Amino acid sequence: MATLIDAAEFTSNEVYQIQATDPVEGAASGASFSGMGISNQPHQQLANRTAYLKQRQDVNVTNIGVLQAFMAEFVGAIASNGYLAIPLADINRGAIVAFLQWGSIFPGGGLSDDTSYSVTWPKAFPNACLWSIATLSNSQALVNTGKLIIDIVSFTTTAGTFRSDLIGGVGGQKPNDGFYWMAIGF
Repeated sequence: MATLIDAAEFTSNEVYQIQATDPVEGAASGASFSGMGISNQPHQQLANRTAYLKQRQDVNVTNIGVLQAFMAEFVGAIASNGYLAIPLADINRGAIVAFLQWGSIFPGGGLSDDTSYSVTWPKAFPNACLWSIATLSNSQALVNTGKLIIDIVSFTTTAGTFRSDLIGGVGGQKPNDGFYWMAIGF
């Protein structure tokens, strides 16, 4: 028994319908439809179309797997102290996962003057922390004769150290509740 050999090609709306007047004609040298015979023509067209669709489906399954793996790289914890991991193609480092992390420190009684505060990042940076910043929170909106600022002293892959600094004025006033911080790395 001979079998049809399919070729992955798609021809829209062109499956031959055998007519009542068509003679039964199988494969033979000199037969119509490139030697396949008119009776095999619709079967061949459907076999080719099926092979084409199967080939496309295989490509789609592979692409979906790649997209799912890419989406799995986007992870995070949306919380008051949280992080977001973002996969990207860095022009200098190649494929990396960037991390944006944030949080806050609100010590009871407010920030002390000229004091260091340590922050442990919600998730350790796999390679390096590149940048960090902090901003004060002042819900009571009190005004000192001096100015309290918050600076980043140092940061590593696991933690950062921030320091409150009273510039001028009288110490001991605590108008600042705490501070919010942000860190970026990969």
